[in-house]
Amino acid sequence: MRETKLFSREKRAGVACLVLAISLAWAPAASAGLIITPVFDGSITGNVNAAAIEGAINSAIGTIDGLYSNPVNLSVTFTYNPGAAGNLLSTTQFFYDVSYAQYVNLLTADSTANPGNTVLATAIANLGSGNDANGTNDMAITGGQLTMLGITEAGDATININSNQAFAFSRPVGAGSYDAIGGLEHELDEVLGGGGAGSTLNSIAGSCVTAPAGFFCNKYGATDLYRYSADDTPSFTTSSSASPYLSINVGLTPVVSFNQNSNGDYGDFAPPGGGAGQLIQNAFNSTGQDEAYTSSSPEFEMLESIGWDPSAAASATPEPETWALLGLASAALALAAWKRRGIA
Repeated sequence: MRETKLFSREKRAGVACLVLAISLAWAPAASAGLIITPVFDGSITGNVNAAAIEGAINSAIGTIDGLYSNPVNLSVTFTYNPGAAGNLLSTTQFFYDVSYAQYVNLLTADSTANPGNTVLATAIANLGSGNDANGTNDMAITGGQLTMLGITEAGDATININSNQAFAFSRPVGAGSYDAIGGLEHELDEVLGGGGAGSTLNSIAGSCVTAPAGFFCNKYGATDLYRYSADDTPSFTTSSSASPYLSINVGLTPVVSFNQNSNGDYGDFAPPGGGAGQLIQNAFNSTGQDEAYTSSSPEFEMLESIGWDPSAAASATPEPETWALLGLASAALALAAWKRRGIA
């Protein structure tokens, strides 16, 4: 039987705030599709297992790059250093404050330029029923997602693999090891704006008075706009009794349940535990291998809904209609650290 060890929520713990003027014109970068360029820190290149660690990173990047066609180049630095007790991986990246109207305009421009992304088109058509439909609150968006939406040089990211943990850097993954490839795909999704990076509930659940959490108060994340608890009933609460899920059509069709356990990340998915159904974006996982990340994964539809367009290969694979539910005119730039899934 697979050992069930839970992972702790990702926490923002950043410091710096800058003011940056940003053009909001939609202007895709020049590349054939998504290209994530890894930068290997000396903690990796100087490690005796450097080839295996770099292989896991390249495998995760290859999967993500192959799924999305947006002409975007992102640089991500990877390190292999000791982390906090119980921590597996962590991501440090930038967030921007964007008005709701500006954000919707950017998404709409992307949708118009990429009609093959029918998930995005449906999501935009139903924004009027979701959180922040009146546009009162601003959005807190990752630099990676804004780069995709045409905001160039919106900030790079750093992903650290906790060298104190027992990782398998290739598949299949045994029951006593953590899946490094799945963990890296989880973190890369967050660089692109999904998962825990797609919701501000994590910071709102903490202190909204002191920095840096204050940056996220009274703002929504990218996937918060698709957070529902029932048909035509948007959800934005940290209550443990709530049962939110991702939906792009006013709550009619659930894609996947969001985690609502305060010990996990509110922006990640509710877990089934180990074994089958151990999704890449689960808030809680166990040792052993995560499910494959494909165009049939809920993570894929999640990223499509925030503007990441399917590649030709991904588009060739039909998506299921439903998923099984589990039981900057002036932008402030905040540096935030994310801690992914530590052992409880």
